[in-house]
Amino acid sequence: MSLPLITFDTETLNPGTNIWLSTSNAVRQALEDYGCFVVSTNKVPLGLRLNMFELSKDLFDLPTETKIKNTSHILGFGYGQYPSLPLYECLGIENGATMEAIQSLTDLLFPCGNNAFCECALEYMKLLSEIHLCMMRMVLDSYGITEDNEQFENGSLYLARFMKYRAPIVGEAEIALPPHLDKSFLGILDDNGVKGFEVRMKNGEWIHHEPPSPSSTFIVVAGEPLMAWSNGRINAPLHQVAMRTSTKEVVRYSTGLFLFMKETIQVPEKLVDNEHHLRFGPFNNMDFLKYASTKEGMSSKCAIKSYCGVITESDTTNGNKHI
Repeated sequence: MSLPLITFDTETLNPGTNIWLSTSNAVRQALEDYGCFVVSTNKVPLGLRLNMFELSKDLFDLPTETKIKNTSHILGFGYGQYPSLPLYECLGIENGATMEAIQSLTDLLFPCGNNAFCECALEYMKLLSEIHLCMMRMVLDSYGITEDNEQFENGSLYLARFMKYRAPIVGEAEIALPPHLDKSFLGILDDNGVKGFEVRMKNGEWIHHEPPSPSSTFIVVAGEPLMAWSNGRINAPLHQVAMRTSTKEVVRYSTGLFLFMKETIQVPEKLVDNEHHLRFGPFNNMDFLKYASTKEGMSSKCAIKSYCGVITESDTTNGNKHI
């Protein structure tokens, strides 16, 4: 199996046209069936992407004592290198599609300056944020919920993240990032052509994504909050990163832009009917993120269900605590 491939170009991204609507329906269907799809787009030039990966290496080549200066009051938004995940290293930027945030990180980590990184990261992340907004508008249009456009445009918070995965040495496991569900609404992932992204389908089968080379594609992944907002229609897929390579020098560089919502979110009325009873109560994405890091949140198979899942009469009758 392979993930659905959807094309984003000048023609398909023209709102109000027939091809916009058909593409919107394809995006919604892919998120409902897979929770994940591949987008092919010429909006992000290949040269810019290649340059971004070359420059992102500068971040991880810095001394650890420099990288740990990148802190955040939001868990997972700063620098991360964990003993339990020896193959994985990450560095995040809150509000990572803005000049202020990227310049602040550059000044923090490169006191002598690094204009090349700052300018490239800003252009790259701004383009990804534009794709994000298009996809969210497509989802809304496909469901006929255009009144929520303003909320997603004005209430969003972006996390830009740079990630590095090294190959395992003897005695180390291949799983670089264990199976998990994203806590963002929607994420866009890019990579340097080294495979490793794996996603589980509803039937339990795992798809090992094979990135094309040279690539002009990105992976789009729905998170638990988007699943809750859609009243369970959209699938938040379990996924992982595995370094199944015999070449020990291989390094997988990846970038991601993740959309979080700052305001309280609730299921739109149009997504609740006789066939789709209300499954999730109102929730705040950032408060949910904190809950997901608690003992209860981490032990849950689906934290958003434990956090704001609606218990129905049939659930009580069957002895189920959550939906």
